[in-house]
Amino acid sequence: MRVSKTTLQAKVDRINVITKSPKAHSVKTEEGSYVSNVGHFYLSQAYGGYCLMRIVNLGGGSSTPAIGGHISGKEMDYLLDGFIAALLFAEENT
Repeated sequence: MRVSKTTLQAKVDRINVITKSPKAHSVKTEEGSYVSNVGHFYLSQAYGGYCLMRIVNLGGGSSTPAIGGHISGKEMDYLLDGFIAALLFAEENT
């Protein structure tokens, strides 16, 4: 079974909601330039796979909070399910 990018994106959107992270990747400043929203989770897509990323600075620098490197859509689907389950577990037990 193939996993669509739309399915994966919906799960990343859910992670942004659970963590109260910004929903948009960037925001336009009063001067008209764009800055990245620190804390926003997003999917990187390269080499035929996906990687979960999180913005760490206004310039768009990112970290990989779950795994380094790009993995298949199916593997990313499993990873996101586990990530969401861990976030919900932590939320319930704090």
